[in-house]
Amino acid sequence: MKFLLAIYKYNPFGGLQRDTLRLIRELTGRGHEVAVFTTAWDGPEPPAGTKLELIPTSKLRSNHANMVKFADAFRRRLEQHDSDVSVAMSRIPGADFYFAADVCMKTYWSNLHSAFALRFNPRYAAYLKLEQAVAAPPSRTRIACIAQAQMRDYAAAYGTEQDRMFLLPPGMDPSCRRPPEPEAGAIRAGIRKANGAAPGDTVILLVSNSIYNKGTDRAVSAVGALPDERKKSIRLWLVGKLPENEMRKALHDAGLAGQAVLFGQTDGVRDFMLGADLFLHPARNESAGSALIEALAAGLPVLTTDICGFAPFVQNATGTVPESPFSQEKLVRMLSDMLPRLDELKKQTLAYAKKEDFCSRARVFADILEKG
Repeated sequence: MKFLLAIYKYNPFGGLQRDTLRLIRELTGRGHEVAVFTTAWDGPEPPAGTKLELIPTSKLRSNHANMVKFADAFRRRLEQHDSDVSVAMSRIPGADFYFAADVCMKTYWSNLHSAFALRFNPRYAAYLKLEQAVAAPPSRTRIACIAQAQMRDYAAAYGTEQDRMFLLPPGMDPSCRRPPEPEAGAIRAGIRKANGAAPGDTVILLVSNSIYNKGTDRAVSAVGALPDERKKSIRLWLVGKLPENEMRKALHDAGLAGQAVLFGQTDGVRDFMLGADLFLHPARNESAGSALIEALAAGLPVLTTDICGFAPFVQNATGTVPESPFSQEKLVRMLSDMLPRLDELKKQTLAYAKKEDFCSRARVFADILEKG
């Protein structure tokens, strides 16, 4: 079969991009041809059997204006009728399937801003129009959701028919699973020693590309609010693309400047998870949260918010998801409660991870796509 995938931009670090590459590998591994329609491919060459179709953007236009132009170009590309199945990995209309990697924009933004403010926001208006064209009748695009909440939100916001939506399992890379001992212990000891974590230190890991959306500011403030006696043995590891000056100021204000390491973007997150003692992710906006699954699979206890699509996995594992509405005080209380119990919570996490399937998203999605 011939598949046409559209993704606005590809880089090797984003969750959507990793899902896209896994799907390409699954489809080409089954002998199918895949054409990828995109504005940029920043990463290793795609698998054999993949054709890249690069569409130029303009630096004179805003990002949302370029996205609209990209959607228009994709519509014209579909008119060639040379693919059996088309899949939009970004929020653009017209494809047979849409992979919903993000939250329902209409629901999320309307909870943050007044209708009056949104009326004069051109970025919101552009993306909302694209989302509506995908989700609202009479569109027949089938929507692949990665969290149950998305199905509820699309139905409430647009009247999206239930038979157009289906839920996919998590799609973690199997290589993220915890290796057997003594390998896991050796990796843990090595990465802790290399980054100055003493045997008695508690390492809290944050993985984030957005201070606000991923709740990195909340996490730093919560650790900073701990009693000095407990806080002094904590080390913070921050992995991801974050504004360094802003983060260093937040760490200084929280009294953690000398206890934190900023690593930037890296594809070696599993090793950081093996070296850490707690994964802290109090996000404000997270349609799924692949890092939550990766942490659980590594045996790392997680504290997150129920806004995350994958929060139910954390709740089932350790019950460490404070209920909405969010409050910073509630986060600090749960963090304080978890720190003395990390050995117990690690055992619970490992036991849960052994029985869960975290890796089958690309396989299941490919099965559905093959049926058309």
